[in-house]
Amino acid sequence: MSNALQEYQPETNILFHKNIRFHPDLTWGEKMFYAEIKSLSEKNATKNCPYSSRKLSEFFGVSHQTILTWIRKLVELDLLEVGVDFNNKHCRQFLKTKNKE
Repeated sequence: MSNALQEYQPETNILFHKNIRFHPDLTWGEKMFYAEIKSLSEKNATKNCPYSSRKLSEFFGVSHQTILTWIRKLVELDLLEVGVDFNNKHCRQFLKTKNKE
């Protein structure tokens, strides 16, 4: 098992709101990614996903480019926010879901 998967602590139950589950413009991979970002963000006090896009690509077993494509699409659909956290020296980028549900 890779170090990334050993570090990763997924939720056992991730709920999909019907607006995401039946979103006509999202693939299943994008829906799962969104749900996981939402789940990871809710566990964090800052409501940001605590993992970098590179680390997320390891967790999902897809290329870094795939993660970047999913992020770009979710941002374009106004479902995800990307920003920079200058206080976190380990992961400066942050991902945060927008409450569109």
